[in-house]
Amino acid sequence: MRLRFILVFVVFVNSMLTANVDSLLQTINVERQDTNTVNALIDITRSLRSNYPDSARIYVEKALFISEKLGFTKGVNSATYQLSVIYYFKGNYDKALEYIKINKLGLIANNTSKRQLASTLIVEGNVYKNIGDYSKAIGIYNECLEIAEVRKDSHLRVVVSNNKSNIYRRQGKHGEALKIYFEALKICDKDDLESDKIMVLGNIGLVYKEQKEYSKALAYYQQVLKYHRENENKRSIGILLNNIGNIYIEQEQFSKALKAHQEALDIRKELGDLSGEASSLLNIGNIYLNAFSDYKEAMKYAKRSLETNKIVNSKEGTANTYLIIAEIYEYQREPQKAIKNGKKALEILQDVGDLGLRQRAYKLLAVNYEALGDYKKSLIYYKEEQILTDSIFSQSNRNVLNEITEKYKFEQQEQTIYTQELQLENQQALLERQAVNRYLFIGVILFLLALGILGFFFIRQKQVVNQKLQQLNNEVNAQNEELLMAQSRLKVANQDLQSFTRMASHDLKEPLRMMSSFATLLKRRNKELDKSSQEYIGFITNAAIRMTRMIDDMLSYATNNIQVENMDYLNMNELMTTVQQNLHVAIVESNTEITVAKNLPQIKGQSSLIEQVFQNLVLNAIKFQQSDITPKISILANINDDKVVYKVSDNGIGIASENQAKVFQLFKRFNQEYEGSGIGLTTCKKIIELHQGTIELTSVVGQGTTFILTFPK
Repeated sequence: MRLRFILVFVVFVNSMLTANVDSLLQTINVERQDTNTVNALIDITRSLRSNYPDSARIYVEKALFISEKLGFTKGVNSATYQLSVIYYFKGNYDKALEYIKINKLGLIANNTSKRQLASTLIVEGNVYKNIGDYSKAIGIYNECLEIAEVRKDSHLRVVVSNNKSNIYRRQGKHGEALKIYFEALKICDKDDLESDKIMVLGNIGLVYKEQKEYSKALAYYQQVLKYHRENENKRSIGILLNNIGNIYIEQEQFSKALKAHQEALDIRKELGDLSGEASSLLNIGNIYLNAFSDYKEAMKYAKRSLETNKIVNSKEGTANTYLIIAEIYEYQREPQKAIKNGKKALEILQDVGDLGLRQRAYKLLAVNYEALGDYKKSLIYYKEEQILTDSIFSQSNRNVLNEITEKYKFEQQEQTIYTQELQLENQQALLERQAVNRYLFIGVILFLLALGILGFFFIRQKQVVNQKLQQLNNEVNAQNEELLMAQSRLKVANQDLQSFTRMASHDLKEPLRMMSSFATLLKRRNKELDKSSQEYIGFITNAAIRMTRMIDDMLSYATNNIQVENMDYLNMNELMTTVQQNLHVAIVESNTEITVAKNLPQIKGQSSLIEQVFQNLVLNAIKFQQSDITPKISILANINDDKVVYKVSDNGIGIASENQAKVFQLFKRFNQEYEGSGIGLTTCKKIIELHQGTIELTSVVGQGTTFILTFPK
């Protein structure tokens, strides 16, 4: 009765299977333990395993128990195969491999048809593909293709070719993958394999997505998604929504991307697909990080993804998640935590062939060591990244060379086998010669002729390979020459830039030197001038000196060579007074009210650079004011643990939330009504970071902006 109750429950939750399950209920409406009961349970398992794997597992375990009790070999083999598929769907790869091994032993022991063995091999290949052992997966797929060729099984050939192409796609061999996909499509059209065609179309869309041809990719995906929605294939719907969401991310349509990935996550959780759930969680976390800068939400989803990836033992997924967590810490300016997670990812990637992830890890570690001031380690990782970049750049050439080498090895193996067969035939001929001497002469001639043909073929093939290798070497040498020429041109350009910088520095500072010299001379020759006039001349001289210093600083930034020298503890109240004197005209003309806190805490830095930062922030506050409100600027500071925090606040027009993360990027301007070049805040950020500090902002449109500057104590 317990078995019947479970069956009735499945009928209730899955209305689309009602007719099928009703008929199966008729088969096992009593507690009979015979082969008919086993077959009915296996049929129910097939109906449920894709959308309801946990329910399917209950029935197939019952079928396995009855089959073992009855000694029903066919039932045991069917049940162990279904269990391997269910655990594969759920992402429990260790358990899947355990049942695959049991199933293969049973099939071989009972001399079962090769078609059943091929089905098990496909699941095994898929498991190794998902855990990143591509070499083993391709070997298994090739074994399946041999079975498909012998049996003339088009469906099997399409399925295996599709899975094999998926590996080439993951390895970045898009041309080779597309070639196999389109050959599979021809077979589908020829033999009217609609469901197989839909599967291949979806993977072609994935290749176009990776090649950044997003319109083509979406066209394929929408076609496939429509088919699977009509057939209520939830597992395939989840995969497609994941891929479509990734395209929306690339197109910066983040709301659509989040919606697609959230729907995919809900479906995968319902199916118990842990591997797919980990992927969806990571994608959602990535959206919160890069689109919305919501570090808390991003970290929440990334950690959930990490836990799930560890459960399914996905090395590639675990490494990718560690990198996302490291990037979150990098955005939060916590380089030590970023380095810790980046190293964990890199350690895992030593056993995974994903060069793109490894390149990301090297770059992340280099950037964060640089942020810590450990330039030696930073340089090491930058070099590793460059080596890997060069490796990826020449990947296509290496693939061609590897393909030729594999063909050459394969031909050598064929020649070795053929030679061994000839040796065997020769031994048989020697034995037969005692009885039939008249055939000896003919046998020797045939053997020598075959050996000569084999030698000629070997030499010819070796010549062809050598020619191709020489051609590849010539191409590599040509590319090296182009690189040398490019380096030479870059060197000349750098020299021209340095010459221009020196000339510009001289031409810009010469008028200032004249202004300062003549002002000094005027003061010296007119000692009878009153005190105010003498003070004005002093202002001119000091302004010329400060302008000269600012020109040196700006030109240093233009050549990417800002240097922090002569650092000392600065009297910030005096510095703020200097800033207000520099901006006296702008302050008066705009009627700006500036409030500076008394007894501002000292910071250690280079006076001219820190002055440039605060002058830029105050000038921006004056510039971006609201027309109907008196501009007000406040400069406050406090000491927080081991840091000195300064806040520059205004009541200006404010900055929209979607632009706040971009204001420090070079040449970024978001309001064309106001003049500016877009380098001021970039320069400020660089100066602050050279002082081992940070700069952030909070802003509300129409209410104003507060810049938060943090310096070491």
